[in-house]
Amino acid sequence: MSKQTQNYFCAVLLMQVVLATGASAENGGSDLTENLWRDQKADSAHAAHAAVPMGVIGADSPGENKYSIKIMPIFTNYAGQLIGSKGVSSQYVVMTTPTYSNPTQLMRVVPQDVQVSAQNAILSYGITDRFTTIITASIIQKHLSALTFLGETSGWPLGSSYTGTKGFSDLTTSGVYKIYEDKNNRVQISSGFAYPVSPDTQNIQLIQPDGSYSNERAFYSLQPGSRTFDYLPGVVYVAQWADWSWGISYRGRIPLINNPQGWRFGNLHEFNSWVGYNLGQNISSTIRLSNTLQGAIHGHDPQISGASVPTNPNFYGGFLTEIFGGLGIDGGMIGHQELSIEIESGVPLYQDLNGPQIRKNWQSGMALKVKM
Repeated sequence: MSKQTQNYFCAVLLMQVVLATGASAENGGSDLTENLWRDQKADSAHAAHAAVPMGVIGADSPGENKYSIKIMPIFTNYAGQLIGSKGVSSQYVVMTTPTYSNPTQLMRVVPQDVQVSAQNAILSYGITDRFTTIITASIIQKHLSALTFLGETSGWPLGSSYTGTKGFSDLTTSGVYKIYEDKNNRVQISSGFAYPVSPDTQNIQLIQPDGSYSNERAFYSLQPGSRTFDYLPGVVYVAQWADWSWGISYRGRIPLINNPQGWRFGNLHEFNSWVGYNLGQNISSTIRLSNTLQGAIHGHDPQISGASVPTNPNFYGGFLTEIFGGLGIDGGMIGHQELSIEIESGVPLYQDLNGPQIRKNWQSGMALKVKM
């Protein structure tokens, strides 16, 4: 990651903290210090009405001896190539980039488009008013369009491959503890684990530079999951004043050990800040700024090799800034307070990727939540 990007990343995070803490100071920041360890159960219902974006997981609690179920499909598209923050053509990539396994050979296959659809289920249960347990599970499907170039060194396209993978992607458990809450503010910390239950040895078929087809192990990013045991730390601050709300959050994913194939994704750190507004009694809107930093892959799978760009474990990770807009619709509109629908879509504002790497274009999702 470039020095310019590092400075940009630090500036964005500082801006997020200043905005959130500044707003808190205007609306009772001194009370936060004075009442830090007081029991504020009477104010819980008021603070819970703060609008929180769909993409911030674990920020709301169902309450003691209550639970909620959320079904959340998310769709994402990737297309185009970046080296750092600079866009490059597929021809440039194959004429200048050596393969990982053989530096004397040039890359011959470049991803053109990747469609990802993830079906997520989230179960939350309030053990107490302050402590909530969360279980998540995901099934994912990935579709790849890749362009193969003729021969060992030419820049002439030969043909396109259309392939993909699907399977069980993720299983996580987390505990969320509310360390502070008053009428306008709440702070929660979380800790959890992701378990190595996803497949990481699925195969795909690709056109080769000589016109033949290969049946080879799918790239790291095309596998349904990484099959690693990961630590999931997090912290969320939410505040509200009248119909306005805001907050900041951090969520990490730290793989603790390589998978059986000999690799793991780089550490992931996601920072969010947002502003929300209640448009009416049952409708809220949010704008979220997300900053994600992830390292390159550690280790490698000897069976993920060849002349395709994503076979290089160094061409993963980087820095990404995205902006999302969302709506929350409460079931009270139709007389079912236990139901709610959330919608959120976003696009990248800035990307600095370890590349050449396919860039992210957009993400969109919705969630149906049932409280019991």
